[in-house]
Amino acid sequence: MAAKQSSGGTAVLQEREKPAPKLAIGPVDGDASYKRATAGRALEAKDKGALIVREHRGRPFYEAKWRDLNRKQKKRRLGLAWVEKSGAEWIRRRGRVRDGFLDDRRAFALMAEVIEKHEQEVLLEAAPLKHLVLFDDVVAAWLVYLETEKRVKPSTLAGYENLLAEPTGKPRQRGARIMREFGGKPIFDIAVADAKRFLSKLDREDISARTVNIHRQVLHSIFEFARDTDTFGLVVNPIAGTTKRPEDGAKPIEVFERSEIRAIAGIAREGQHRRRSGYEGSRFSAETEREWSRINHQDAALFDFAFCTGLRLGELLALRWRDVDLRNEVVTVSRALSGGKETSTKSRRSRIVPLAAQAISALRALQRRGIYIDRDDLVFCRPDGGHLDRGAVRKRFITAQKKAGVRVRRFHDLRHSFGTKAIRKFDLVTVKDMMGHSKLTTTERYLHSQPRPSDAAKLTSIFQEEEEPMPLAA
Repeated sequence: MAAKQSSGGTAVLQEREKPAPKLAIGPVDGDASYKRATAGRALEAKDKGALIVREHRGRPFYEAKWRDLNRKQKKRRLGLAWVEKSGAEWIRRRGRVRDGFLDDRRAFALMAEVIEKHEQEVLLEAAPLKHLVLFDDVVAAWLVYLETEKRVKPSTLAGYENLLAEPTGKPRQRGARIMREFGGKPIFDIAVADAKRFLSKLDREDISARTVNIHRQVLHSIFEFARDTDTFGLVVNPIAGTTKRPEDGAKPIEVFERSEIRAIAGIAREGQHRRRSGYEGSRFSAETEREWSRINHQDAALFDFAFCTGLRLGELLALRWRDVDLRNEVVTVSRALSGGKETSTKSRRSRIVPLAAQAISALRALQRRGIYIDRDDLVFCRPDGGHLDRGAVRKRFITAQKKAGVRVRRFHDLRHSFGTKAIRKFDLVTVKDMMGHSKLTTTERYLHSQPRPSDAAKLTSIFQEEEEPMPLAA
């Protein structure tokens, strides 16, 4: 970058290729600071003002010049410039920038800070009560916005509420990290340095990079919501000045084999996967025993049906008999249980899933129970006909695996098992439609989840062609 000399001993910085200036907040200690900084805020500052080199008593310095929100022209002296004259131009001096001096990148960063601070002050003067808005107020408004306008799933909303829970004072309380850090603080007083400090604190905790990024994303969404002029009119999102943590790659897909599902379902039918109420040796009425048998056989059918259809757990728990068409061997998936409420599916679209003979067999077994088989009844239900508890289903599934002596995996891995096996016989788009994925890239992961049985034989033939014959023994 060079600065063209103008009258009055001033020079306006001219960029040869107009690269986006990087913004560094806080102490500047090298080029790495700029690589970690966000360009968005610096670009805003650059669009609003100009960086000028002026000279006073033979010493050049940087000056920021811009028009504020009231269209008034503002100037601020930033500091001594690490430049020297080369003919009619100012050019960067050689060597490391000495303390007390600014190069053009540092000057752009500082200009962004100066403009941001001034605009915050202008907004507070225009609306003096805004400085009383607390982070807690913004969080409450954001949650209402998610529920009413964005219409997020109840389970998703519950997850956010848990992440934004108020601290109880208990040292082992999960969640509440965000409110413990920012609760009670005026929203306009939270700066990039505060956000960086909070994320650095999370980095030192025994949590994954993904968990840190989840906290960062939630905070980013909250502050971005506060930036809307119809909400709180926050000028800058402080989370934009932080960096996303690098995460580990996706874990290998876990799948079940058919023999494992048979073993797990067998344990469920026998009732070994759940603890019966009462005392040891207690005797129950014939009606109670029949109900125990019904729910045990239902669990077995649920595990088998999930393996053969790839439905999500929430979709299984919202499935009703009117969705089942045994004559045409299909099931329509249009609802899911989320946060205890029936809502649309994850993709917000209904889909039709073909039923394998094994899935039909599981459903016919359920129809023989004699109760809760009307059109509007749930296929998988509690003794009173209501929705099963997803947490209890997951727990019983884990217990059944342990009792069956198979390696323990998640309930969701039943869905992965379906996708992995379906991709061997169907094209990618068909599997995507059957599983209800919004994007084809989600389905593509099943293409490479497991090597095909013929892959080893193909590799053997490749190396066998290059293998020299073994010499005969003498």
